[in-house]
Order: sequence, then structure tokens, then C-alpha cells
Amino acid sequence: MIYLKDVSWERIHLNLTLTADEEAERLHSLRFYLVALSGRTEAEFHLAGVDGNIVRLSLNVTNNGLDRCVGSGTYRILASDGRSEPSAVLFDGSFETLSRFGRSFVYGAGNGVYTVSFMTDEFCDEPELRLIVLDAKKTAADKDDPYRKRRFSARLKQAVKRFADALNVFSQRAVYACVRAFRFLRRPRILFLDEKRDVLAPNMAAVYERMKERGLDRRFVIKHSLRNTESFHYSKLSTCAVIAKIAKADIIIVDDYVPAFNTVRLPGSVRVIQLWHAGAGFKGVGYARWGHFGCPAPFSAHRRCDFAICDSDAIRDFFSEPFGILDEQVIPTGMPRMDAFLSEEHRRETVKRLYERFPSLKGKRVILFAPTYRGRNRKTAYYPYHLIDFEGLYRYCEDADAVVLFKMHPWVPGEVPIGERFRDRFFSMNAYPDINDLFYITDLLITDYSSCMYEFMMMKKPMLFFAFDKDRYAVSRGFHRDYDSNVPGKICMTFDEVLSAMRGEDYEVEKVGQMLPRYFDHVDTGSSDRLIDWLVLGDLPEEYASALKNRREAVARARKLTFPPVSHTK
Repeated sequence: MIYLKDVSWERIHLNLTLTADEEAERLHSLRFYLVALSGRTEAEFHLAGVDGNIVRLSLNVTNNGLDRCVGSGTYRILASDGRSEPSAVLFDGSFETLSRFGRSFVYGAGNGVYTVSFMTDEFCDEPELRLIVLDAKKTAADKDDPYRKRRFSARLKQAVKRFADALNVFSQRAVYACVRAFRFLRRPRILFLDEKRDVLAPNMAAVYERMKERGLDRRFVIKHSLRNTESFHYSKLSTCAVIAKIAKADIIIVDDYVPAFNTVRLPGSVRVIQLWHAGAGFKGVGYARWGHFGCPAPFSAHRRCDFAICDSDAIRDFFSEPFGILDEQVIPTGMPRMDAFLSEEHRRETVKRLYERFPSLKGKRVILFAPTYRGRNRKTAYYPYHLIDFEGLYRYCEDADAVVLFKMHPWVPGEVPIGERFRDRFFSMNAYPDINDLFYITDLLITDYSSCMYEFMMMKKPMLFFAFDKDRYAVSRGFHRDYDSNVPGKICMTFDEVLSAMRGEDYEVEKVGQMLPRYFDHVDTGSSDRLIDWLVLGDLPEEYASALKNRREAVARARKLTFPPVSHTK
């Protein structure tokens, strides 16, 4: 017999602790499956460990192995060694305990909810465990006041909107299908696609320039489609032009969320490569923040990538989880934008240029203050400047002959409120395009949850983390790993603590050396070449190609398994 002992959740990961009266040796040979009542296998659990008669399982409910959420249905949890009859997981505790194990994930702007709950089958001889998954969406009626009958004009307006939305989807799919069917290309086509910026993002720019240096523009037709849809309104005709470019592409390189992927269905021959500009930051994005306001629907544009990139094998899950894809689809090429950053020649030229442009920084201790934004999105982004003790910071700068460069997140509007009397030592660098350039001359970085901490870590210089709201931020925004144990420096909850750490040079700088090998497999200038060779030209190293192939084959084998159906349910 195998019984459920405990259930816990780690974001979107369902963790089960089981107890068994089986021999420990046999427990290691068991595989655990999520099986529909019809006998169809939906997913295989990850066996996290066996300790005596205790078994620990894990399942990412947003990925059943096919880059899809576990589908709606009622499931059993079956253990099988492939030889004898499968054993169902049982539960002999109270209903009140079982009811606390469930979880609901509201997605979108509250327009849908994905629920996972537990029950037992009352009609089994044994208290067999059931897991119930339901993906429910609001209907048009749900969105209206149930106590007030809508006027005819309101109903008509709603109907017209639904028709317009459906027509928009149909037109985009029609444009894609027509252009795709009648395209005439002599050379394969690469499309750099970004719907968040009207210029190439740093990773994209690095790859594009390296492609030209290698002469790949003679082998491929390389095109750009760049629109800043968050700041500007574009016509439907412009959107159709983007769809036409997507339809012609064989390889699509993206750097962020692409709304068009919610509409069009890309054929398997088209390869989408996600470069994700934000790196390995703490902020929950995509499916890593499921259940928070504005998180994606169960199937969305976030999943529409064949490959994503990261800096090291150890942090692949930082990227696979947000995008709702397999770990094996995330390839540790390194970030292309770091190629120039790690070039000694580029460093010398950049430092020279910075001191020529900002001569007052030369010979000073440079502190870079670069936090992320607060707020829900770009429209509501801000930073609470009132928490900064500008007077105390200025006194420190006078004593240490230091200057402070303020480089705020691009979404934070306006300028940093630097008083006139502080302007000889405080400088706003918001207009400076590349924060990485500033790292060369920076002696101390002060940040919070920004991914810039990882790039700065390569400098092997000290950092402080002004994380005054980390508990609230973890609840509202969501972290996809523990913050306290994963930052390469000292955490300060108040600005007084920041100033005290600076005066005492208490930075816990040893954490940088401890974490650097985990976060970077490659500290060189070859990331763009690896990305081009491995993902664009398709010469993926055998270790990654075979790992992805083996994972997909294992998923396919598991999903082909069938078990006897349950016929006695109510």
C-alpha cells in the first residue's frame, strides 16, 4: 500500500510526500503516473527522492511534458514498475486535511482560474486518492452584474466586440496562411521580431552583428520587425504586415513576449529562439508567477519558443519555468550581449569614452544605484525615492570621495529627484543607453531584484541589496527561487543599513566567488557564436540534442501507457 502523507506547493510545482509498506529496493523501481479515469496517462511525476519508506514526487502542473498544462479532468496517481499490477495512491486522513491541499491559479486579468484539488473515491474498497484539475473561464454573462439586467445597447456592444475580436483573429490567421502558402524564397529567412522595442535589444543586436561579420547575410535573408507596442498605437494594417513577415520566416528570433503568437499557429518547420533580455533575475514572469494578476493563460504566446538561452546548465529552470517549456529546451549558450562586455578591447575603449564624457568621475569611488521598478506594469511603474537618505548618502560620498550614479529601470518615469546641492556627487544616468558600460568604472553596485546583479558579478566587485520590501514583493510579484540565499552580497532592509554597510565595508563579497561558477558556464566572448552555431545553424552539441530527444521520447512513452479504466465512479 502507498499512502499520501503530505502535499506542498512551490509556485507551480505540486510536491507529494508518500509513505509505503513496499520494500525500499522496489520503491526505487517504481514510476508514478497521473492517470485519467479512462486509463489514459496524462503525465509522469518526477521522482525527487526515496528515503526508506518515504517517497517524494514533484509535478509542474503547467507542463505535462508537451509544453502544456495538465488538462482538465479527474485523475488517479498510479505507481508501476512495468511488470506487476499498478498500485493506486491512497489517502486515509480527514477530508478537512485533504481540502487544504488544493490550489487555485487565477490568470489573465481575473478572467480565468486553473484549480487543482483533491478528494477520495467514496466507492472504492480502499480510500483511493483523486486529483481534480479544472480550467474555467469567465463567460460574457459572468463579467456583468448578475443583479441588473443589461440594456439592449450594452448587449449589442458586447456582441459587436466579440465579433470584432473573432474577425481580427480570423484575419491574422488568414494573412499568415496565405503568405505562408505563396511565399517564394530562394534562401531561408531569419526574422528578428520584437513587439516591445523599435530598436534591436542588446542580445539581438549582438547576434545580428555577428551574423553579418560571419557573412550569414549571404546565406540567409535577414529581416527585422521592430515595434514598441507598449508606447505607441499601431494600426491593424501594421499588425497584418508583421504577420506577413512572420509567415515568411523560417527562423524567428525574439527577445520578449510576442502577442501575435497567441493568434497564429506556426508550423513545426519554423524555429523560434527566445533570447529573453532580462537574464536570471528574481522577478516572477510568465508561468513562474501563475496565480498573480496578469499572468498568462494556460496556453499563450509565452510557450511559443522551441529554444531559449541561459548562462549555465545549473539555472536552466529559471527560464524553462517562466516560458512553460522543458528544461532541455533551454540551452546554456551564454548571453550574446556579454561578448562585447567581456572583451578587453571594448572595456578599454568604453572606460576611456566614459571618462572623456564624465571627467568628474575619474579618480572617485563610484557607486551605482540601479534598482528595478515598483508597480504592476509600465504604466504604473515608479520607485519610492523617499526611502533614500540623500543627505546621509551625500555625507558618505564626501567622506569617501565617492560619487553615486543613479540608473533607474527604463519604465520609471521622470528624473531622479537630486537636489541642487548634491549635484556635484550625484548623477542621473537614465539617458545613458547601456548599464553594462557603467559596470567597468563602478566600485559598488546597490540594487535589489534586478538581473543586472548577475552581469555585475563577472566584475567580482562588491554589491549591496536594498530590499526593503522583499517579503511584500515576494507575495505580490513573486520570486521563482529563495531570495536570501541567492543574492551575491549583503541584504539591507533599511537605507540606514545600506549606509552602515558602506561605512564598515560589510558587503559579504565572498558570496560573489561562491555563486559565480553556478551562474556562468562560459566567461568568454563566444556566446553569439554558440547561439548561431547551435540554434540558428542547427549544430546543437550532442549532449544537449540527445538530452532533449531522450526527454521527449520518455514523455511519449509515458503518455502511451494505458491502465485499466475506472468504471465505478459516480
